[in-house]
Amino acid sequence: MNKIFNSNKYNLYVFIIFLVSIVFKLYYFLNLDSWFDEWNMIYTVDPNISNKLTWERFFGDRGDGFLPEYYPPLNAFLLKYFLKFTGYFTENARFYSLIFGTLSFIPFYILANKISGKKCAFISSVIFALNLFIIWQSNEIRPHSFVLFFSLLSLIFFIEIIEKKKNLLFYSSYVILSVLLLSSWPFALTIYFGKTIYIFINYKLKNLKILNLFILYFLILILYISINQEYLIYHLKRDEHYTNLEISFFYSFHFRSFFGSIPMGGIMLLLFGIFLIKDLKKNFYSNARLNVLIYVIFSTYILIICYSILRAGVISPKYVIFILPLIIIWISHKITLIKFNKELIVLIILTNILNTYFYFFENPIDRPPIREVINHISQNDTNLLVMNENQVFINAFSNYKIFKKKNFKIINIKENKIDENLVWFVCLSNPRFAVGNKILPIENKCKIMDNNQDFQEVDELKIEDFYVKKYLKIK
Repeated sequence: MNKIFNSNKYNLYVFIIFLVSIVFKLYYFLNLDSWFDEWNMIYTVDPNISNKLTWERFFGDRGDGFLPEYYPPLNAFLLKYFLKFTGYFTENARFYSLIFGTLSFIPFYILANKISGKKCAFISSVIFALNLFIIWQSNEIRPHSFVLFFSLLSLIFFIEIIEKKKNLLFYSSYVILSVLLLSSWPFALTIYFGKTIYIFINYKLKNLKILNLFILYFLILILYISINQEYLIYHLKRDEHYTNLEISFFYSFHFRSFFGSIPMGGIMLLLFGIFLIKDLKKNFYSNARLNVLIYVIFSTYILIICYSILRAGVISPKYVIFILPLIIIWISHKITLIKFNKELIVLIILTNILNTYFYFFENPIDRPPIREVINHISQNDTNLLVMNENQVFINAFSNYKIFKKKNFKIINIKENKIDENLVWFVCLSNPRFAVGNKILPIENKCKIMDNNQDFQEVDELKIEDFYVKKYLKIK
């Protein structure tokens, strides 16, 4: 094992791991559909509308409904202008997230190498590349991969600042980076809380370099509040979220989600707990770089629990995705210090490989197979679809590349009369992301064509989450 770390080919091995991480993320990208949260995001970031209308959609206007977005607007506008140049397609919106999810490997490796050296960086890079939660979230049309990328950069800058004297350009870059991170995800404030505790415990405040850092923190906070004042007022009025604090959270502390399965999450949580208790005092009262990670991890857990108890539930692993790479690095470092580390390293890598193989497509969110529906209909003799759905879903359905390539058209039966003789009726019925695996009757909205005396059914596609039938007008 040591031959790998001391080999001239070490950088080649790391590059291969990076390529493996890209392949896994791309493979998942090519086999993924969108779901409710992403449909709303896609509707909000339409590059063909004015910024004024984008703001209206961000604050809840859904055309025929109302549902506000609660993530910060920065990422929405960045994605909007990305789609303006690349094309307004669902796949391109997902590719935007994939870029940041894929590039996160680079600051992750740099951070792991700074924290502990080549051995830890190699082990943690393998785990990071195979991590299912990172793969899944790198393909989610949400800000999570963007936040992951910039949170890792933020920690690298922090370590550089506390250890070496930097010039004004470096400090300015750290301020801009921090404001960008916080403006994309306010939960990232827990990172700065953890950094602050680390400084108080490990450094004397008379240290001029540390005083400069606190001045930077003050400047970052002022800039963040000034830029995001409207959003903060809007967000702090909210007294409920979708992810309440449940007793089950304390069984796994998100490790089940973070590592893609119950077995893998259990193994990593067990290792984390053993290593934490084994050197409890050293883990918290040492100025080792590694302890920055522990302070950020525990600050994040404590703050989200407190916020969930006192204000509104924010217990979702996606909200705190930035602590996952820190957990991976911390565990990997601890593994390198034990007596039988070679055997444990091999075991951990093998179990991660098996976990990725068996649970690759076991994302807890079941997505309606939109592309499969479009592919099936495209093989038939009509390009006309009838729907009885809201504007958000119709917009999302019609923004797949294959939909536009096949020149499909959608008639919203709520607004228009059907004049064509042959049509496909597509209706979303009891999607699994909403009802789980319950077997429920077809939703009433999907019976509208069956009750239409002018049409008769001539074909049907039986598929999950949808009620899909072909109808012929009765002459």
